[in-house]
Amino acid sequence: MIEYDVTISSKGQFVLPKEVRDKFKLSAGSKVKIIVDGETITLKPRTIADELEDLVLADIVKNGEDITKEIIQKYQTKLNKAFDIMIAETEQEYSRKEYISLAKLKQENENV
Repeated sequence: MIEYDVTISSKGQFVLPKEVRDKFKLSAGSKVKIIVDGETITLKPRTIADELEDLVLADIVKNGEDITKEIIQKYQTKLNKAFDIMIAETEQEYSRKEYISLAKLKQENENV
């Protein structure tokens, strides 16, 4: 474990050391999650799972449902099924060579 001492500015900001930013591939605009547990503060890079969880919670609220573990589990199950279908379809397209290379996609996007 490595420890760093940082100073909090008058605006409540601090700089993550370059070694930490590099290790976790953080750059300007990257989002991190702050977790407070008793006297401990933990920073974690936000993941796709975190973003999806936010979408699930927003959907629950939009539908006027109470946020309970059971409701969250129901939405996560639906989301997992949707991902399973997308993965299966993608695997089928890949096996039929119905895909575009990243280089070709980049080239097409540059021409837009």
